[in-house]
Amino acid sequence: MNTPIKFILLKPRNPDNIGACARAMANFGLGELALVSPFGSDWAEVIQRWKEEASVAAINSMDVVNSARIYDSIPEAAEDCDLLLGTSSLHQIKPERDVLLLKDAAEYIAARGVKKAGILFGPEKTGLTKEDLSLCNAVINIPTLPRQPSMNLGQSAALAAYELTARRTAATAFPRAKAPQASPYEINRLTAEICEKLEKLGCKTGSYQAMAISRGLLDARLTKPAVNMLKLLLKK
Repeated sequence: MNTPIKFILLKPRNPDNIGACARAMANFGLGELALVSPFGSDWAEVIQRWKEEASVAAINSMDVVNSARIYDSIPEAAEDCDLLLGTSSLHQIKPERDVLLLKDAAEYIAARGVKKAGILFGPEKTGLTKEDLSLCNAVINIPTLPRQPSMNLGQSAALAAYELTARRTAATAFPRAKAPQASPYEINRLTAEICEKLEKLGCKTGSYQAMAISRGLLDARLTKPAVNMLKLLLKK
């Protein structure tokens, strides 16, 4: 999904939570952050403090922080979004909106062909109210245990950022180079050496035992290096 995403934080109280959201966004290539009626502190002062202290809250994500815009209401913050999705644990709330799991959100957005989608996060203490969710097109739910339904704002943002961009920023896999598989001839030679070792140890090995050993080695799909290592051990 390549649809631009804007994260909108409603009435965030803790500046460090905003920094954590910005850091999560930067991790996954999201850059547009909006704050609706944030905490009472002056936002410019918070940014300056983070710069001076090299705060870990927003480490390597000051570009997201510096470009964040402040709004007075949800509609203003989402004015340029064709689709607005609210996030909720749905604890004691039954919104009159479509509810989708976070893992399905990217597909939901892509299927609607919008130019930009907004993801709305609620205040740390209360989350989004039913009235807040009524302004959204649909509700994203992250399944959690009933005994601890709410998540930290930064954690929620990180999960959302990952799920919404997972296909866009696919991880690069580095599979281990595969060693060549041992040939039937090499397995046969190893079987013979094992039987010879067993005979020296006083264990009788007839054709039946040899076939059983051979079958086991073949089923193990041993590599050439593994066969060589076993041969070395048999010589000890």
